[in-house]
Amino acid sequence: MHTNPEDPFQRISIHNPTGTGQTPITGGRCNDPKRPVVVVVHGVMAGIDAQLVGSSLLYSDIINHFVSTGNTVIFASWPTMAYDFAGSVTREDRALVLAKKLAPRGDFSRLGIVGHSMGGGATPYLAQQAAARGWGSEALWLFQLAPVFTTRVGSGPIKVPGHTRVVVETYDNDFIVDARSGIQQYRDYAIPSSQKKYVMVRTDDHGGPAATLLATHTSPNSLLAPEDAIRFYGIYRVGDALESCALWGKNCDADLTYMGKWSDGREVRRSISSANPVDAGPPAIIFSLFGIALECESSFNPRAHTCPPSRP
Repeated sequence: MHTNPEDPFQRISIHNPTGTGQTPITGGRCNDPKRPVVVVVHGVMAGIDAQLVGSSLLYSDIINHFVSTGNTVIFASWPTMAYDFAGSVTREDRALVLAKKLAPRGDFSRLGIVGHSMGGGATPYLAQQAAARGWGSEALWLFQLAPVFTTRVGSGPIKVPGHTRVVVETYDNDFIVDARSGIQQYRDYAIPSSQKKYVMVRTDDHGGPAATLLATHTSPNSLLAPEDAIRFYGIYRVGDALESCALWGKNCDADLTYMGKWSDGREVRRSISSANPVDAGPPAIIFSLFGIALECESSFNPRAHTCPPSRP
C-alpha cells in the first residue's frame, strides 16, 4: 500500500499474482515477469476503507478474482465528489500514472478497467486518457458495473480505440443508480456493436430469503453483498469472457445471460443481454433524496440529452 504523493489522503495498492500456476484466461503463468493489468475503480466514498485499514475491503473479492486469473491489479482510491465529478476523475487518472511506476510487472499494453458506480462512470474518461498514453495498445477492455453518468468525454459519441471491448452491466433491483446511465454509455460508444455488450443481471426468488439472489447496486461489494451467483456468474464469468475476448479473441460470443442453477437443478433467472437495451430497472433515488433530479435529468450530467426514455 502506497500513499499517493499528490494527495496524502489517498492510497494506491498493487496486487500481483504469485506461484507457477498456468493462467488460461490471460495466458502464461502467474509468475511471468509481465502480466496484463486490471484497474479497479471504486464508487462514491468506497475508498475510505483503503485509507483507514490499508486495503480495499469493499472490493477485495473482485481484486482477488482478477489477480487469481493472472492479472496485476491496481486499486487507487480517489476523492469521489459528485458535485465535482470532472475534477475527481482527473485526480484518479493522475493516480494511475503514479501507480504505473509502482507496478513494474504490469504490462500496460494489455489493460482492463473495471469500474463500479461512480467508478463506472469514470471509466470512459480513464480509457481515453490511457489510450492517449499508448496504454491498452495490444488489448483494451472496459467493464462498467452499474455506472453513473460519465463526464469529460464530450457530448457526442464516446471515442475509444477501435479494438476496445466493452461490457456495460446494470442490475434490475438497483434503486441507487438509474440503469439509463449505463444504457446511454453503451449506446454512445463509437465502436461496432459486435465489440460492446449490455447486460442486465436480474433478481431471482427461489422461495424465501434464504433462496433469493438480489441483483442490486451493491452486488459488486464484498462487505455489502454475499458471494453468490450474482457475483460469480454475473460479474466474474462476464469479466473473464470479456478479458479473454480482448486478449485472444476467445469467448467473444459467450452467452453472458447464464446464471447457473439452484441446488434442485432449476436454472437461475437469466440475465438480459441486448444490443438494443431499454430501461427495465426501478427509478433511482440517490439524487432525488438530495432534492436533485434523477441522473438523466440532472444538471450534473453533461450528457443528459442522450439518455434513453425511462421505464414505462
